[in-house]
Formats: sequence, C-alpha cells, structure tokens
Amino acid sequence: MSAYPEIAARFARETAGHEMTALHDDGLYRHLRFAPKDSSLYWWDLITWPYNLIVNGSHGSFHFCRFGPDTEDMLVLFRDSRAGRSINPQYWEEKLRAGNSKSWSEAKFRAFLIEEAAALEFRYPGTVEAVGKQILNSDEHSIEYKETAQFACSQFRHGDVTLRFPDEWDLSFDEFDWQYLWQCHAIVWGIGQYDAARTSAVVTS
Repeated sequence: MSAYPEIAARFARETAGHEMTALHDDGLYRHLRFAPKDSSLYWWDLITWPYNLIVNGSHGSFHFCRFGPDTEDMLVLFRDSRAGRSINPQYWEEKLRAGNSKSWSEAKFRAFLIEEAAALEFRYPGTVEAVGKQILNSDEHSIEYKETAQFACSQFRHGDVTLRFPDEWDLSFDEFDWQYLWQCHAIVWGIGQYDAARTSAVVTS
C-alpha cells in the first residue's frame, strides 16, 4: 500500500488511458513517452542514459543520477528500490540532481502553531484565542507560504508572548511536493509498461 494513497489514487485516475510510445530505445539510451492516445493530457517522458534518468512532463521535471557499479541502468535502481509495490520517495530523493522534491506545508505549520499556543496557554492565558484570531483565522495574515507565515509570527501581539519561527535545522515545515510524488509513480508505472512491452516482444518474436 502506498504511503501517500491520495497521490496514488490521483495518478491512477489521471493516467487511466495512457499508452507508451518508444521514441528511442537503444540499450541504456531510451526516450519513452506516456500519454493518452489522442491528447497530451498528463503526459510525461522517461529519458535514460548511463547512470541517469529524467522524468519530465505535465507535472514537472526531475533528474536522478547515481554513479555506481550497479546503477549504470537507472531502471534497475528504481525497480529494485521500490517500497514493496509502491514508490520510495525518501530514498530516490537522495539521487535527485535537479527538481524540487519538497515544498512548504501550511498544514504542518498550522499544527505546530496550535501546539505552540497550547503550551503557552497556562503561563499566558488567552494565547490560544489570540493565535486563532491573529493568525490561524485572520483576514490580515496568511500562512500559505513560508515568508507570510514568518511575517505573521513577527507581527503577533499578546502580552509578553513571542511566537518563535523555528530555524530550518531545528524543525522543517516542508513535505514532499505532490508533483514529485506523482512523478515517482510515473517512473514506476512507466517502467512496468516498458518491461511488459519488452516481454511481449520476446514472446511474439
């Protein structure tokens, strides 16, 4: 089962009619395209050369690279390092050379603020309510982005309370971006289609 079931479900919906076209297939040099038969909706390409793999398409571009005796063919790495039958975004992120795998999570920061306010409430009564009014449910401040969240904390006023914004090394509010997770699914699914096509070609030849 996928650790990110909502992304797995979205990928399945958006690629239900996709087909593979091999634009180039010469040993470790491949250019495989995946798209619906009569449109380019949610398309992506898998491009490989020794020690490298790029997935590029409607949901972003990510370049993976790893030099090692067992990674000349990057399809092997992705086949062998899957988490069960699903994706392995944490491990694959270590091989990422280009593309943003993570982005700011408003939900994670919101949960942090609620916990922080609750911890301050005993010493500074009214903190929970003040955080709710001034930040969490405010028309004046937004925590949709890191920069606006930092500004909202800096502007918070309630007695002697100071709302801290943790340093990134201390606590990060980033999480895997949905596009990165989607493209991880695209890699796994694309490799499966490629393997099935090669098996079929061997059987029918």
